Amino acid sequence: MNDLALGAGGRPAAGPVLDEAAVAALRAAATALRDGAVELRRLAGVAFGLLEPARCLDTPETWSSPWQARATARIGGWRRALDAGGEAMTVRARWYERTAGVFEKAAGGAGAADRAGGGGVTGQGGPAAPAGRVAGPGLVAPRAPAMPPAWDTPDPELVRALAGELADPADPYAAGLPGAGGLAAPPGHDPGAGRHPESGYPGVGYLGGGGPVSFDAGLLGALAGRLRTAGVTAGPLAVAVGRADEQALGAVLRAVTAAARATGGGLAQAAGAGAGPAHRFRVAGLPADTDVLRLGLHAVAWGAPGLAASIERRMAHFAAAEEAVRAGGVLIDQRAWFDDAPPPSLAEIRAVAGGLVAFVGDDAGALSAADVREVGRRLAALPPAARAAVISRLRGRPLRVLAGAVDRLTDGLAARSGDELVALAAVPDLLLASAPAPMIAELVRLLPDLEPAPPGAGRRGGAGGGGEADRADPLVRDGVSTSDVGQGGVGDCYLAAALIGLAETRPDLLLGGMRENANGTFTVTLYRDGRAFPVTVTRALPSLAAPGGEDGGAGAGGGWPPVAMAAVDLAGRPELWAAVYEKAYARAHGGYDAINGGDPGVAASDLTGREHHTLPPAVVTVEDLTARLAAGDLITVSTRAHPEPRPGTGLVGRHAFAVLGADPVGGRVLLRNPWASPGEELTRWYRWDDLRPGLRAVTMTPLS
Repeated sequence: MNDLALGAGGRPAAGPVLDEAAVAALRAAATALRDGAVELRRLAGVAFGLLEPARCLDTPETWSSPWQARATARIGGWRRALDAGGEAMTVRARWYERTAGVFEKAAGGAGAADRAGGGGVTGQGGPAAPAGRVAGPGLVAPRAPAMPPAWDTPDPELVRALAGELADPADPYAAGLPGAGGLAAPPGHDPGAGRHPESGYPGVGYLGGGGPVSFDAGLLGALAGRLRTAGVTAGPLAVAVGRADEQALGAVLRAVTAAARATGGGLAQAAGAGAGPAHRFRVAGLPADTDVLRLGLHAVAWGAPGLAASIERRMAHFAAAEEAVRAGGVLIDQRAWFDDAPPPSLAEIRAVAGGLVAFVGDDAGALSAADVREVGRRLAALPPAARAAVISRLRGRPLRVLAGAVDRLTDGLAARSGDELVALAAVPDLLLASAPAPMIAELVRLLPDLEPAPPGAGRRGGAGGGGEADRADPLVRDGVSTSDVGQGGVGDCYLAAALIGLAETRPDLLLGGMRENANGTFTVTLYRDGRAFPVTVTRALPSLAAPGGEDGGAGAGGGWPPVAMAAVDLAGRPELWAAVYEKAYARAHGGYDAINGGDPGVAASDLTGREHHTLPPAVVTVEDLTARLAAGDLITVSTRAHPEPRPGTGLVGRHAFAVLGADPVGGRVLLRNPWASPGEELTRWYRWDDLRPGLRAVTMTPLS
């Protein structure tokens, strides 16, 4: 569409003429637009360089820690948003200039027509123009040029990255220990709501591992100062950008209104495309709507001062923790020194520890279940670093007495109430998650149930049943993926299938259910009857080869599989999350032998807290599967003991598969066999009608 309607020979098309007021408005608008373009380009330049002073200090020489990696990723996200906003400002400035050119052409053409039609000899050139009108061939109202398509649509990946959490993973014991029945999830609870599958949780695709905390106090303090300055500067910059665009659009509106009034055209037709403000949208974590021009500025204005304050609190916490360890005879894992929490008080640590030593006493037989839970309650009330320091002062006799009481009470409750056992087990779980790393071996020796019994060892924990390997590798390397899951020698294909389904549909739930503790252990959140309870495991994972399980756990290719679920990604690089989930599940059920065989629907509920539905295959259609997958359901299928499908399906008996896709046109479904297969995923399309005779059940777990 032309910015001006032209007639034959390139002359303006015949139409209503512009009056002098309209011409003046067009010229004034053109001047305002060119001034606005200059201002917006200036603001874009400031935005491009806003974080450069901070970037120069955000280096390994300044600081290094697991949280630093997340903070650096957040700063990188802000810089990308600032760059995107600066580019959008540049595009907008070009639109200002183009619109100014259209207005100038319209005003100039009207002036030329006035000069051509006025002041002629009587009887020549036609009748005189009416007062206040511009004579001539007649110009229609100019149209503002169109902005580029989708110019104000934000990059979805960038928006998701900015919406991710920057804080440390939530302390699973901050709300206290589970009582009878565990920790109840509130109605509608969704630990992954609003978070991107891979960047919504700490780690930005890489969770766990990481080296010790180190920083240069002077440089890190300067970095905090520069971040705070950037945040203070970004707010007024965002206001200036909004004002510049508002003024430019106001000038356009006044010009096209005057032109439309003069020509009798409709204002909407005169304004045309692009003469409106940028689309506004909401980003999780930002307190108000934003747009592409100001997304980066708003993110920095609202986020950088908080990041600076967090850095300063962590530095103060580090100094206090270091002093407590040096002078107080306590242990605190160095990675906990850099927590964003009130600085640990040595006086409080000594007071709480002394009170617990006196409370525990010397006789394990004198402690009741309520007494043990009281010990846990006092510990859970402390911030993580102070909690670790207090536990370190329980080494020796107090810890032996407490462990003896837990062991005696656990045996006594075994025949009574699973809920009471969960409540009691939360105390040693808290100890394992919170104790300083040098105490882990002592805890496992005193409380052997903290290590799930490996395959072949029965239901008693501790060492035995084969070798174990201590893995100092990342929990999550490149985000959660279905290819990370490979069943080992344990017959828990049902659990592996549920993990695969979750990795496909809601990887954010898997990420949200794991936390690496400062001592190197991992805490996994599981559910019982919809109620959450934490299960902590060490990094030791079974590593010996063993025969396959009853349900086809021998793996693909005919080799011996590892005892535990695969702890590597598809490329063979260490990645522990699937094996850690399996270990937590084994510990919650009494050992690896106890999880041989199970229901994938129950496993899905145990992992998510959501109800599952089991259906006979005969009543399920491909259209049903397509609809439920689109709705975000986790779907698995289980085969009969001796499947009798049509030839060529190759189903394994008594096995569970994850359903990853459905093709209603072709009547097919995509299944993933959970066996480990180095270098490839065992996925295959099956005709549903061929598959159903060999299936025992279809399980659907709604997750949305």
